[in-house]
Amino acid sequence: MLVAALVVIAASIPLAQGTQVGDRLLSLFFAAQLWLPSLATFEQFLIVVVAAVLLALALVVLGCVGVVAALSVRHRKQLTRLAASNREVSFRTDQHSRQYEQLLTLGQSLVTQLDKRVLVQHIVEAASRMTSVPKANAIASLWLLHFETETFRFEHGLYCDETLFAKPAFLPTELPFSRIMTTQQPWLSPVEEDDGVLIRPEKVSQLAAATGRILVPLVIEHNVMGALVLFCHPDALQQYEAQPRYYEALWAELALALAIAIQGEVAILDRLTGVHNREYFMKRLVQEVERANRYQLPLSLLMIDIDNFKQVNDTLGHPQGDAVLKIISKIIKKAVRAIDLVGRYGGEEFAVMLPETGYGDDVTATGGAPVVAERIRKMVEDEFHGLQKPLNLTISIGVACRKFPEHREWDYQELIRHADDQLLRAKTTGKNKVCLLLPDKSQAVS
Repeated sequence: MLVAALVVIAASIPLAQGTQVGDRLLSLFFAAQLWLPSLATFEQFLIVVVAAVLLALALVVLGCVGVVAALSVRHRKQLTRLAASNREVSFRTDQHSRQYEQLLTLGQSLVTQLDKRVLVQHIVEAASRMTSVPKANAIASLWLLHFETETFRFEHGLYCDETLFAKPAFLPTELPFSRIMTTQQPWLSPVEEDDGVLIRPEKVSQLAAATGRILVPLVIEHNVMGALVLFCHPDALQQYEAQPRYYEALWAELALALAIAIQGEVAILDRLTGVHNREYFMKRLVQEVERANRYQLPLSLLMIDIDNFKQVNDTLGHPQGDAVLKIISKIIKKAVRAIDLVGRYGGEEFAVMLPETGYGDDVTATGGAPVVAERIRKMVEDEFHGLQKPLNLTISIGVACRKFPEHREWDYQELIRHADDQLLRAKTTGKNKVCLLLPDKSQAVS
C-alpha cells in the first residue's frame, strides 16, 4: 500500500506542474513560504499535499469501515436479541399451552367423580404433581375444616401421613392455619421457619430436598373450608413466584373440586346422623358384591336396631330421639374401619358393610364380623348404662357373611335378607345381643 501511495505521488508531480491545478498549487506554495522550511522545494510541497490528501481519504475510508462494522455488530446484536426473544416467546407459548392443557385435563378429571374419598385423593395428587420438580417430588396433604370440632383435621396425604405433623388437628386460631384463615392467600416460607409448630422436629429429615413450604387456603364462598400443606423443592417456590396467576387458577380448580366433594358428601349423607343415606348405601353394597365376586373376597353385613327406641320418642319427644340417633351413629362410625361403610337403613335401624371381612377362624377371631358387631353392641351399652328409662338403651345386631365360593349366588338382596333374619332373631330372643348366620347353622352370641 505504501508503494502504491509513492507511485501516486510521483505521477502527480508532473501532472500538477503542467495544469491549472499546478498554477494554483504554485501560488499556494509561494503564499505558504512563510511557514515552510527555507530548503523546501515545490516538489516536496506537492509530496506533502498529496500525502495529506491520501491521509484524509484513508481516514474517511477507515471511518466508513468503522461505521459499517459498528452497524453490523449492532445489527447482529439486534438479531441475537430478536432470536432470543422469539425463543422466549415460543417457550412461554408452549409453557402456557401445556399449563392450559393441564388445567383443562385436571378440571375434566375432577368433575367425573362425586365420591368424596376419590376427589380428596385427586386433589392431593394434583397439588403434588403441579408443585414437583425433577429434583424432588412435592409432599402434599389436605386438611379439612370440621364443623363439629371446629378444627382443621388431616384428611389425606401423598408421601406422608399424619405422623409427620405435630398433631392431627389444629384450631383455626393456631399457626399456621390462623394466617391463611385471616388472609385467605397462600403462604410461602422455608421449612426451617416452622420451628416444630406444624412438623414434628424429629420428622423434618424425612422431607429431604423438599425444604420449601406452601400453605394454600381452599376458599369456597369466601370461607376457608380446607387447606393444602405442601413441602417442595426451592425451585418449585421460584416457579410459583414467577407464575402466580397460573397457580391461582390451579388452586381455584382444586377448591372447586373440594366444593364438589363436600356437596357430593351432603347428597349421600343422612342429614340427621351424618352416616350415609340408604340410597347411597345400597348402591355401594351392589358394587361391593360385584367386587367380592371379581376378587373372590368375603363380604359381611351388619343390621343394627335400637331396642325400645319408640319409648324415647313417645316419652321424651322427637328432639331427644334425634339426639340418641346422633350418639349411636357416632359410636358405630368410631367402632369400624375407614374402609367400612355405615348407613342409616331407616328410622332407628342402621346397616354396616364390612368389605373383605368374614367370620374369622371362629366367632372370637380378631377383626371378624362378629367381633366388630360385639364391639359396637358393648360400646352402645356402656354409653347408656346407668341412665334412667327410657334412655338406658341397647341395640340388637344381625350378622351375615357372604363367602366365596360358597355364596357366589347371593346377590345384595340375599345378603340383606340373611342379616335381617338374624336381627329379627336377636330382637325376639331377648334383645341386646348379636345373632349371626354361620355357614352350616345359626348361632346367637350375646
